[in-house]
Amino acid sequence: MAVSVLTTTQGPALNVLGEQLRPLTPAGALSIEIFDTTGPEQAGPPPHRHPWDEIYVVLQGMLKVFDGDGWQQAKAGACVCIPAGQVHAYRNGSPDCRFLTIEGPGHAREFFVQLDAEVTTLPPDMNAVLAVAARHGLEVMLPG
Repeated sequence: MAVSVLTTTQGPALNVLGEQLRPLTPAGALSIEIFDTTGPEQAGPPPHRHPWDEIYVVLQGMLKVFDGDGWQQAKAGACVCIPAGQVHAYRNGSPDCRFLTIEGPGHAREFFVQLDAEVTTLPPDMNAVLAVAARHGLEVMLPG
């Protein structure tokens, strides 16, 4: 593969549970994937875990991050590291929240692409979310 230079304005964003994830890396070209992530305040996934490492780099605003026990604030400039298998969640903590989502080797892009295609309503159809998650080795922790 040759060197690629992409910008946040290239390519369509994926709509994932009310957020927009714009891929910054070419599909299938690298062992990591990076997405420019934005969305409305309080948007974010339910607590879950997956078989790949994940990093959030907060570029603007504030991100609230759940570590399985409690919530922490990550402000602009923060880097949140989540090892594979760790229960986690986040919420956009401010209207201007923008962060990079960096995914380790796995199937994150395929998961996001399928959520974009199959879960198109808000609030999301949780049965559809759970079906897509199961196909990609994600475990979603629902209340109760």
